[in-house]
Amino acid sequence: MLKSLKFVSAWCVRFSGTKDKKLNKINNFKTPLKMFSINKRMLRMKFHYFLYLGGVACIVGFSPTIAKQMGYSPMLVGYLYTYLSILSFLAKPLTGFIVDKFRMKRIMFLAFIFTCGLTAFALNFIQELPTENAAFLSCNTTTVLDVCSNIGGQLPECDTSLSKFLKNNSESITCQLFCQPNKSFSDEICKSWSMDYCIPQYNTDTNNTLEHLNVSLSQIITDQIENNFGFQVKSVQFNENQVLFPTCLKPVSTRCEIDCSNDVIMKLATMTKLEESILELHQFWEYFIVMSLFWIGQAITWSLQDPICFDLLGTRFEDFGKQRCWGSISWGLCSIFGGALVDYFSDSDIHKNYSPIYYLCLIIVMCDFVVAYKMKITETIGSKNTLSDVFKLLTNVNIVIFFIWIILMGICTSMVWNYLFWYMEDLTQKYHSEQRLWIKTLQGSAIGIQCIGGEMPFLFFSGWIIKRIGHTQCMALGLFTFAIRFYLYSIITNPIWILPVEFTNGITYGLCYAVLMEYARIIAPASAVSTVVGFSGALFEGVYL
Repeated sequence: MLKSLKFVSAWCVRFSGTKDKKLNKINNFKTPLKMFSINKRMLRMKFHYFLYLGGVACIVGFSPTIAKQMGYSPMLVGYLYTYLSILSFLAKPLTGFIVDKFRMKRIMFLAFIFTCGLTAFALNFIQELPTENAAFLSCNTTTVLDVCSNIGGQLPECDTSLSKFLKNNSESITCQLFCQPNKSFSDEICKSWSMDYCIPQYNTDTNNTLEHLNVSLSQIITDQIENNFGFQVKSVQFNENQVLFPTCLKPVSTRCEIDCSNDVIMKLATMTKLEESILELHQFWEYFIVMSLFWIGQAITWSLQDPICFDLLGTRFEDFGKQRCWGSISWGLCSIFGGALVDYFSDSDIHKNYSPIYYLCLIIVMCDFVVAYKMKITETIGSKNTLSDVFKLLTNVNIVIFFIWIILMGICTSMVWNYLFWYMEDLTQKYHSEQRLWIKTLQGSAIGIQCIGGEMPFLFFSGWIIKRIGHTQCMALGLFTFAIRFYLYSIITNPIWILPVEFTNGITYGLCYAVLMEYARIIAPASAVSTVVGFSGALFEGVYL
């Protein structure tokens, strides 16, 4: 009997142990599935990231080309974006301090989302700078119409992305010239072309007088000495007289305003017409003020949305990437969709119609305003020692190293975001000129891979990765991946091979951005969460913007 009881007891223990092992296997199998469970409490935050980042992506991505089309020079655009980056750098930590000190997080968050939508739409109504289509008519052994120069000066700077469209042009090009007369030019034309061309009552004081010519252009001529890009004049017609392949006994030239049958030539010859300083033009100040308000609005919204997300997550900081990845998805999709809208509604390949993206941004951001209005936003517990709490962090060597890491990552990111497209075009021009016709598609694909193929999965699984290897190892991994990424850029000669390299953006931006925000939230004092998170974001984004 005793033996029977021992046998039953042993069998029960064995059975229960087997059952526990099976249950453990089932529970371990279910653990990864929890990563895909839907947190209903965070749905509005996910919608905010998706809507807001998708809305501003169109404006931020196209803003340099919008400024260029409005007549601003590359140098002026560079100065403007330097100013905007400084503005963003100052606004983020200042906003964090204000909301921590005065408990205004909800009001400021909603106000600046609304500001972003309105100012983006206001760009649709800002006038372009006054322009003129200028060229130089030079007569020597041949007569040449120079429409742009590689060194600037009195002619607009050549845009190689436009001039390439004229290389294989077979259509006849005609232009009307309205040339400012000068005595040497008129005298030589009178001798070399026709006496009928002379103006009997020529007056050197009438500098505003324009002489009218109709010319027909033939082959492209590039002056290697003067670095000018122009066309040989096949024929000149004035009044009822026509001169074929006109020449002059001595070299003369004059500046002309042109009206040509070819849109590309007109775009190449377009330059800003300034009779006074650009600071005295109302168009410049309208653009400057609206862009400043838009940039401040999106910078402040960026600095507040991440602390709000952490407040909603509570102690589950590792789930931050699962929320933020929706912004990467929408950024990639809306950038591609916005570009398609611009191309679809543009009547010209040269002068683009950006109105669709202004309306798109307004609609999406206003929808986000409704979502944000219904979000539960927790105000920070105020403290009189907010600044002193922040400055105490700088006494910790590990935190100082963290801030240095942020700056290094920002510098590396800026090199990719600001110069990758330029580098792709240089590779195309040097090694694979046959890819010029679809280089913009290639660049758009690079953005899509960066956001959807790289950032999205690494942001989603960032909490799991950080938990497995730690924040410090993730920081080192980001710098190491950047080293590999830049090395691959240096050995690539075909721009199409840049596309697979862009998957590394998942580590260098997606994972590292999650590490940056999560670690900043961990080290932040309870009374200065928005200040520390905003300052960390300013260190990173202030470098690359």
